[in-house]
Amino acid sequence: MTSETSTEVCSASPQGAGAGRQLERPARGHRAWIAAVIMILAILPGLWYFGFRRAEDPDAIWQAGEADLSAGRIDLAEAAANRLSRLREPTPLDCMLRAQLDIAHGRAEEAVAGLMRVPDEHPMAAQAHLMAGQVELRRHRARFAEQYFREALQLNPKLVQAHRELIYILGHQLRRTELNAEFLALSQLTELTFDNVFHWCLMRTALWEPSTALKELLLFVETDPEDHWSRLAIADNYRRMGLIDDAETAIAPLPDSDLDALAIRVMPAIDRHQDDKAEQLLASGSAGDPTLAKLRGRLALARRDAPSALRCFQVAYAHAPDDRDALLGLVNALTMVGDDKSAAPLRETAKNFELLNSLVQRAAIPNERENPRLLRDLGADCAAAGRDPEARGWYRLVIARDPLDIESQQALFQIDNRDRSRNPTAIRDGESPRGRPSTIR
Repeated sequence: MTSETSTEVCSASPQGAGAGRQLERPARGHRAWIAAVIMILAILPGLWYFGFRRAEDPDAIWQAGEADLSAGRIDLAEAAANRLSRLREPTPLDCMLRAQLDIAHGRAEEAVAGLMRVPDEHPMAAQAHLMAGQVELRRHRARFAEQYFREALQLNPKLVQAHRELIYILGHQLRRTELNAEFLALSQLTELTFDNVFHWCLMRTALWEPSTALKELLLFVETDPEDHWSRLAIADNYRRMGLIDDAETAIAPLPDSDLDALAIRVMPAIDRHQDDKAEQLLASGSAGDPTLAKLRGRLALARRDAPSALRCFQVAYAHAPDDRDALLGLVNALTMVGDDKSAAPLRETAKNFELLNSLVQRAAIPNERENPRLLRDLGADCAAAGRDPEARGWYRLVIARDPLDIESQQALFQIDNRDRSRNPTAIRDGESPRGRPSTIR
């Protein structure tokens, strides 16, 4: 029976067998479809996270926006900033991105406001203040720019560009003491260029050609009439150009109590030998003000009042020993009272200043900046005049061009040794004042 049954099954019609196989296929297809659906459902969260969610990741959007901004793709960067504003409350970095876009579009006030939303404790706060100062300086608002640059340096004293921006402002405004401090700070942070060292020395020994700085200064005051320092510089430039009426007009808004303005009002009277007028103006000023003391000393020398001249120039020289007029006035006063012993070393210092000034004037000639002999001479004369930081700058320029320049290497080594002897605890043994190994051992 088993055999027959088997035969019957085997001899069943082909149609029947085919029908049996056709009935099995839908079952296998159904199972495969279910498996595919399960697989899709399993990978959908990953696709969503790595696709849609990644496309909406704020940090990734910020990075893309910064990259677009750096590449000049302003529209794409703007779109990124807009997406960020929808995804989260603005972070300090978001504020900086938006501020940079405002700068690109010329929206200065919005840019500064955005930059000031970066809190001082944030790592980018110093950079934000630097950028705000640059925006203000571009608008010729020097007073506000200076404030932001100084705040940036309070947050990060090593911010090189902030020092450079301050040098630009202070140089135009003839603020020598502050300018020297900024050049010194810059020299301790980075290698100085020829122009850096040249302008450093120039502003210590001479003045800008009046017309050179005047255009920018006039823009500063036109934009910000309360810019005290620029107004004073304008008046001084006009005075040196012989435009006395314009000088007086420039400082007319400043009060009589402003001693800097008073000094500029006195100078034309002295230049015109109107001594009585000058004395009358000086009578209202402080006896201890160094600038006014220098002017009083000039009047005392003209009267041959040696004791009074000596007292006045001692005050002026103590405040600004680099001031040529204060130094020469003190030498003349000492000579007039017969104290040649005290005058002699000062006379030698004045001679060194004059030699240095003549070399600085030579360095203004374009083809002379490539003259290593001149650069070495400038270094030597700066050192002789007691200006080691500038001397170091000149010698480093020579060595940068010719590392085997033994004369400059030795001179630089001597300057560094003097620094060590003056302040042995501030400079570690075997290092230069800038914290790097000395060139010569």
